[in-house]
Amino acid sequence: MVLISNGFILKRTFVEIRNSILLSLASGQKTINQISSETQINWKTVERHLIYLIGKGWVREAFSSAYVRIFELTAFGKDYLRRNVSKKVSISDYKIIKINGEQNP
Repeated sequence: MVLISNGFILKRTFVEIRNSILLSLASGQKTINQISSETQINWKTVERHLIYLIGKGWVREAFSSAYVRIFELTAFGKDYLRRNVSKKVSISDYKIIKINGEQNP
């Protein structure tokens, strides 16, 4: 997303984009399109940054099919959010799908 301020074009940094994605996932499992809509970041950009966040161990792909991919924060991602983004962030364990026999809340 490009922000315009006093005639200047400001682009979000990678850190700002990644933090927005992590904050979006703090409310529970989401698809790429849900994250994209909530953060106002193009879905392809979200997808690319999710690959990075998975590599860091902060996000994991909870479910994947030919039609949908669902992502969630890992314990490391939750810890990173609390330590580096916001100590007051509310992190939900809301699940769209069951994983390994876990029950939905």
